[in-house]
Order: sequence, then C-alpha cells, then structure tokens
Amino acid sequence: MKKILLFGATPFQGGIETFIMNICKVMSYDNEIYIYNFSSQKIAYQDILTKELGVKVLQVANVGGKLGHISRKMQYKQFFKKFKFDIVHVNANSPSNCDFALAALTSGAKVIYHSHNDSAESFVMGKKYKNLISKVRSFQRKRLAGLDIKRVAVSDNAAKWMFDNSQNVQIIPNGVDFDRITFSEEKRARGRSTLHISASDTILLVASRLTTQKNIGKSLSIAKLAIEKNAAQHLIIVGDGEERALVNATLNDYPQDIKQRIHVLGAQGDMQLWYSVSDILLMPSIYEGLPYSVLEAQANGLSILASNAIPQQAVIAKNLIHFMDVQENDDMWVQNMQFSVNSQKRKEYVQVANQSRYSLKNFESIMDNIYDTV
Repeated sequence: MKKILLFGATPFQGGIETFIMNICKVMSYDNEIYIYNFSSQKIAYQDILTKELGVKVLQVANVGGKLGHISRKMQYKQFFKKFKFDIVHVNANSPSNCDFALAALTSGAKVIYHSHNDSAESFVMGKKYKNLISKVRSFQRKRLAGLDIKRVAVSDNAAKWMFDNSQNVQIIPNGVDFDRITFSEEKRARGRSTLHISASDTILLVASRLTTQKNIGKSLSIAKLAIEKNAAQHLIIVGDGEERALVNATLNDYPQDIKQRIHVLGAQGDMQLWYSVSDILLMPSIYEGLPYSVLEAQANGLSILASNAIPQQAVIAKNLIHFMDVQENDDMWVQNMQFSVNSQKRKEYVQVANQSRYSLKNFESIMDNIYDTV
C-alpha cells in the first residue's frame, strides 16, 4: 500500500477536480490517498471523497500577498517535514507549482507532474503583462525541466504547453465513469418539467467552470441570438466560478423574454440529468486541455458545438461533435446548431464511450501502472 498525495484540487468542480475524484475511485481501495487543500474552503466533492472513498484531506491554506511566494516555499518545506508520502501527484494548469514539486522531491517522494491544460487561466491578463508572463513561465519551465519528475499530460497540446514539447511525456486519457451519465429519458422529462420547459423545445447547455477560459460571454451571446432566431428556446448553465458575476451582469442587460429562457443553475451533482435534459452542448472555449464535459456529453449522446480549441483527441463519436473557429461570429455558430441523433438513440452512445480509451477501466490500468513504476 502506497501513501499518495494529490495536489491541485480547488473548491470549484472542474477538470482537475473530476480527475482527482476518478483517481480516488479507482486507486483508493489499495492505497492510502491524501489531498492537499490549499484553499480555506472545502474542495469540490470533499464529502464524497472523505465519507465514501476514505480519502484524507489536509487543509493547508496558502499564504497570499507580496510575500506569498517566499512564505509558500517555507510552508511546503514544513509540510513535507510533517507528512511523508511515497508519491506526490501534482495536477496543474501551469509550471508554477515547481516549488511544490521540488519540496516533495526533497522529502524523498516520487513526483508526477500532470498538465491539464494548454494555457494558464490565472494568467489571462492585459497585453502589457504579456512579456512579463512569458518570462515567468519560461523561468518556471526551466526549473521544472531540471527536476527528476514523471511528466504526464491529458493531451499533446497540454504536454507542449507545460513542458515545451511532448517528448518523454506520457499522455494519460482522462478516465470517465460513463455509466454514471448515460442518457435517461426519465430524467430528461423530469428536468424539463422542473424548469417548465416543453418536450419539444431545443435546449443549449453550458457545463463548465465559469472562467475566462470557457468564454462564457460568447456562449451567452450565441444563445441569445439562437433564442431570438428560434434556433433554440433555452440555455442552461451548469457550473460556478469567478465569471458568475459577468453572467449575472450580462443577463441583467437582456430583455425579459430572453432572460427568462436562460437558466443559471450553479454547480450541480447530477450531470446525467442536465446532459439528458439538453440537446446541444455549447463550448466556445478559448483554450482547453481535454475537457471532461465533452467526453461525458458524447457518452450521453448529446450533440456538441465546440471551438477548435478542443483537441481532436477528445472525439469519441465523430457524428456528435462539430468544431467552429472561436472567432466566427455568433450567426455562424447559430447556423451550425443541429442535432446529430434523436433521443431514442442517445442511450447507444454509452457503449461507444465505454469501448474508448477514456473508459474508467482503461484509466485504472494506466494509473495502476504509473503508480507502480514511477
């Protein structure tokens, strides 16, 4: 039995949090798993992780402010003096956690550094910061390159972003519990009834963390035009994040007849319900690693209209997904809205998904091998 520390979880339900949940599902039965919580809040899925899967969450809120960087180095050093692990698995969107990786290595742990994105949303800033950001990232990558770590990524793009190239980087397909989100006719009817939406209406779905990366403003403007043109009748937004205020402010400027057709639900536990309720997943992301929602939506038989920032590696069923240039105007996005399958056939796609490289069984085999050989 190995002691494994997982790093990277936040209070918001996103790709890293889902990945960590799935790691715990398949690896907790014969390993002792801990999660480093650098937030002052509970991490996403914490109750399930601790109560159902026996995972231990270690609360170590990071120090902020101007001295935060120096303080965190000391904090990491003290943490690894107190706690010892066989493996430390760093899940990250950027190379900025190189200090944590170094502290883990110094303590004697084996370190896996896992890239989950092909950019870093925390550094989406104005143009005047671009050169500074570039220099910071370059410095961090050089530090990371000098560490004796196992390099892994969710996609080729994510590998190149984090490590400058995809050589000596193992690509790990995100594992998805597809059976959990298979299409449900009963939930489709129930969810629509709850929101007072008729069975014949077309529903667009945004299912993601509400961040700049996800381009939520674009989703709203596309949906508004689609509703005005009667190409769709409703938009459901599932998820939360720092752009929630932008969503609320934008909706306040919309006419009442549009606003009442946009349903902002926040984070939700039962995604099978909302995938089943909907007809088209809308995802005009600016950049992506390998989004879980695209994989899950395909298993649910949901049609997808996505930006070409989504890597081709995410395609499970070609007939379900249509890629668009994120720079295309809203009218072009609306023109390309179409159903790929009717609801009667949507249940069939879970079988296709379970035969893909993203099945939970395949994921378990890969992670078991990595943890055994790192």
